[in-house]
Amino acid sequence: MSNLGGLGGFGGFGGFGGFGGFGGFGGFGGGTVLGDAFANPLAMGALATHRDGTIDPGDTGARPRPPLKRPNAADYDGETLDRWEPWVRAAIAQQVLLAGLHVEQIADGASVWSVERAAPAGGTPSFAAHKIAEILRPRDEAYEPQLGLVLSWAELRQERAAEILAQIDNQFAFLGAVVYLHPARTPRTFELLGIAIQMAVNVEMRVKHALGVWRPVEISPQVQPMLTTPGHGALPSGHATQAYLTAYVLEKLLNLQLIPHEGEILQLQRQAARIATNRVIAGVHYPMDSMAGRALGQALGEYFVQRAAAGTPDALPSGTCYVFDGRRLPTKERVEFHPGRQSLDGTADGGALPCAFYPAVAGTASPRSDPRLAHLWRRAAQEWIGKFGR
Repeated sequence: MSNLGGLGGFGGFGGFGGFGGFGGFGGFGGGTVLGDAFANPLAMGALATHRDGTIDPGDTGARPRPPLKRPNAADYDGETLDRWEPWVRAAIAQQVLLAGLHVEQIADGASVWSVERAAPAGGTPSFAAHKIAEILRPRDEAYEPQLGLVLSWAELRQERAAEILAQIDNQFAFLGAVVYLHPARTPRTFELLGIAIQMAVNVEMRVKHALGVWRPVEISPQVQPMLTTPGHGALPSGHATQAYLTAYVLEKLLNLQLIPHEGEILQLQRQAARIATNRVIAGVHYPMDSMAGRALGQALGEYFVQRAAAGTPDALPSGTCYVFDGRRLPTKERVEFHPGRQSLDGTADGGALPCAFYPAVAGTASPRSDPRLAHLWRRAAQEWIGKFGR
C-alpha cells in the first residue's frame, strides 16, 4: 500500500483509521506523509543516474501550458481540485465544512449549530445560526440500568467477536456489502465518505468532551471489555455517529430515497444499528451512546448533504434538530435500547424537534451549497451512473 496508508492511528478517533487499507485515502486524517514508493535510496540513486544518461543539457524542456483560470471562473474550483491528491482535497473540504459548524457547551450537554455567513456588497458580514443537534447527558441514576444492559449483552461477545474486531477501524466492508463499494471501482465515493466521516469525528470529539461521560470500564470492574477502551468519552458513540452518517450520505448519493430502493435503505440502516450495538456488546459503550450517536449522525449527514448537494435532487430541505435527551432515560428498570428503533419524531428518549433558528440573514435556514464540495459530490455521483436509477 502507499505511504499514505499508515493512518491506522486514527482508529482511536472513532473507528476509521482503516482508511490506510485504501492506499491513497490515508491522507483523510491529515497524515500528510509525502514519501511514496520511490522514496528509498535505491530508487533515488537510480533516478539520479538515469537522468544523467537521458536528458539533453541544452534543452530546458519547458512546454506551453494553457493559462490558469481565474478564481471567479465557473469551473475554476473543480478543475483545480482534480489536480490535487485526495488528502489535499480532503483538507480543503474539512475547512469548508467545519467553518460552518459550531459546537456549544451548555449546562447539560452540547448543541451543534450550522452557521451561515453572508457578506453583502459594501456591507458588514452577518450570520444566521441553525441548531441541528442537541445531546444532553443522563442523570447519575441512569447509569445503573445502562450498566446492567452492558453486562447482560456481554453474553454475545463470542458470537460477535469477528464483527467487533473487523469494525474497529473500518465499517466500509459492511456498508459496501449492501451497495457494492469497491476501492478501485468507486474511489471518489470513498473519498467523499472519508471527508464526511472526518467532519463527524471532529464534531463528535467536541461533543464527547462537553458531556464527559464515563466509560463502562470506569464505573464497574465487571465489564472487562473485549478490546481496548478508546481514550475519549462514551456519549455519543463515535461508531454509531459515523455509521448512521455514512448510511444517510449513501442513501442520498445513490438516490435511494425513492421506491424501489427501500431494501437498500433498510439494509444500510440495519448495518448501522448492528455496528453501533456491537460496541456495546464489546463493553466500550452503553446502549444510550448508540441512540445519541444516531441522532448526531443523522444531523451531520443532513448538514453534509445540504452543503455538498444543495440545489440537486439529492438535497433535502433543512429545518430539523435532532435531540437526544439523556435526562429522560429510565433510572430503575432496564428497557430495550436499540438504535434502529429509536424515535426520530420528537418522542421517547431521542427525536427530532423544530430547529431553533436565529436569523440574521434574510433567506432560508438551509446551509448553502459550496462549489468545492459540490464538485466532489458530482465526481462521486458519476461513479453510480446507470445504477440505482441514476
